[in-house]
Amino acid sequence: IWTDLQRATVGTPVVVHGAGFSAGASVALTWSTVVGNRVAASGFDEQDRSIGNVAADADGAFRFSLAMPNDLGGAHRIDAKVGDTTLASASVTITPSAFAIEPAAGPPGTTFTLHLKGVGWTETANIYTIVYDNGYLGYACGFNSQGDVVIHLPAAGAPGWHFIDLYPAIYKGKDISGVFDYRIPQLT
Repeated sequence: IWTDLQRATVGTPVVVHGAGFSAGASVALTWSTVVGNRVAASGFDEQDRSIGNVAADADGAFRFSLAMPNDLGGAHRIDAKVGDTTLASASVTITPSAFAIEPAAGPPGTTFTLHLKGVGWTETANIYTIVYDNGYLGYACGFNSQGDVVIHLPAAGAPGWHFIDLYPAIYKGKDISGVFDYRIPQLT
């Protein structure tokens, strides 16, 4: 099996193609993701869920359309199963995306919303740091929310243009050199 796109944002139309199956075979397609978090003692593990079933045609091929699932950013495995046997696998990657700021304008104190989808789960894809007018505010994680991050902030400063930057950062790690700082923007 293979997909027509190797990487895409949440909601993008994707087609899974298959070939080499028995004519008329009922093929179950599953999506693999990581569920859990890095904070709780329960940790995280990989889970599969059904994304649909498709019948192979007389030549043993199929075509299955879906929207890129609303899930964590990063690579996801798609398995094609006939009965309980996995016959083929493919991988597709969800890339992060951002929505327009809502509202786009307002007086100081107006609460506005930043919305991201496809935030990852690994130490290097789990968080985005927030910089408002060149001042570091903090970070938001995407693992607990399966990649869907909503940040509410009050508008601050004098009337006029303000700049909000989102930078990926490293959540945690083992750096004995002292070179890396975790959970802050890596601007070097």
